[in-house]
Amino acid sequence: MTPRLLSAEPPSPGRTASTWLARLSPVLVVGAIWAVAALAYADSSPSRVAIALALTFVPYGFFALGEVGRPLSLRAVLGLASVAALPLVFAPPTLSDDVFRYLWDGHVALSGVDPYRYAPDDSALASLRDTAWARVNHRDIPTIYPPLAQFLFLLAAALGHGKAVIAAAALAAHLGVTALVAKLAPGDRLRAARLYALNPLALAESALAGHVDVFVGLLLAASVYALGRRRGLWAGLFAGLASGVKLVGVVLLPLFGARHRRGAALAALLSVAALVPLLNAGHGSGVTGGLGQYARRWQGNAGPYALLDAGLTRALEAAGEAQHAPPGHVHLTVLRPALQALRGTFLDPRASLVGEKKETPDVSDFLAGTVAGLVLRPIIVAFVLFLGFALTRRGWPPLHAARAVLLAGLLLAPQVHPWYLLWLLPLEVASGGLAGLVWSATILLAYAPLDAWLASRQWVERPLLLWVEYALVIGALGLEFGLRRARLVDVPSSSAKGDGESSASRTPAHVDPSAARS
Repeated sequence: MTPRLLSAEPPSPGRTASTWLARLSPVLVVGAIWAVAALAYADSSPSRVAIALALTFVPYGFFALGEVGRPLSLRAVLGLASVAALPLVFAPPTLSDDVFRYLWDGHVALSGVDPYRYAPDDSALASLRDTAWARVNHRDIPTIYPPLAQFLFLLAAALGHGKAVIAAAALAAHLGVTALVAKLAPGDRLRAARLYALNPLALAESALAGHVDVFVGLLLAASVYALGRRRGLWAGLFAGLASGVKLVGVVLLPLFGARHRRGAALAALLSVAALVPLLNAGHGSGVTGGLGQYARRWQGNAGPYALLDAGLTRALEAAGEAQHAPPGHVHLTVLRPALQALRGTFLDPRASLVGEKKETPDVSDFLAGTVAGLVLRPIIVAFVLFLGFALTRRGWPPLHAARAVLLAGLLLAPQVHPWYLLWLLPLEVASGGLAGLVWSATILLAYAPLDAWLASRQWVERPLLLWVEYALVIGALGLEFGLRRARLVDVPSSSAKGDGESSASRTPAHVDPSAARS
């Protein structure tokens, strides 16, 4: 079998110490995860918990790169992950408060009120306020979560209305993803399952934080698995359901190609159905919905996007100076009629933007940074969709195309929370990738401002840490590309082009030829 990127040669006698460390690494990872849980129980600061979680990647690194002795069965891998994560399920969610929004939305829905109708702080919901409400972040903003996520929140509220219920469900999803990774991986399937099951970030963001993103990762992986087996309708169903949890399933639409048009149509239909209630969120109080606010102004832990945004902002400021606009502003004079027509609607580009006044006399007057964001975000979405279409046309197998699309989308995104990597990691591990695994460790730097946020409600990022995070990820991506080139591995392509070349000869060394043909 051709070695994969993360495979290692059998240890030589001179490497006894590192070999034993590698063999003990699963136990060391479990112990380190328990230490993270202990710190969370002790109400330690988020920075200490994040540092402890980062240190867990030391034994995990030995585990990923070394030999672990006799291979563990899938059942043993699932058991080991359960043992590691169980203390996290009952620990306080130190690194994120998203779970309290989940609990609040479920509580509201269980009471018979439409969770999209009001923001948590609305007086119409005053009688429902509880301990979860007190810890909801951005209580003035209506929910951002699509209908399938709301169903999960409702189910959790009915079962117990506690963090442990949601975290236990997220852990179950994590184990489901592990089993699916074993099916997706074309090479050493048990190794891939082990790498995902014990990944510290995946364990923490599911079992500790209870993020629903693990369900997104499960459904995206299921869609890719179905695509690889030419089951277009099933793939469309799973991609559409992924959009029902978070609107991420749409990035897979270009991967369906002409062969699975019905599956693509099903995925698109379900994605639209998930989007509609979000567009109407806040209708009970006239507040702009969470999706509109997130799409227009949210930005954090951004890498290449921040550079593009800064460059375009400076260019627009220069244009504004030529127009004699106020400092930092630009006039969109040509668009004035359209902006006037959209004023006050949910499509108003100024709606919910911090620092902008909806009642400004001149609707064409914008901050240059605001315009840069409004221009860049749809361009990036279009680029990611085009990338998926181009890779599919070139015959890339669904697993590798989906991994490339998600990785590119996250690298270019204006907001990258650590739990967003739960969308990527199953495909990253199954495809034998390296950059996503490196990112799962370095993205913990994104938690650095959390202590100050809890103390003063001010989120201040440190540029140096952002540079370190993204430099290591891009460096890992370059190393991965170099390793593939060194092995004379070409870009995967389809055998349907009729040039007489077999698909096996044009498939990456770690890809099963049958998967490439699918």
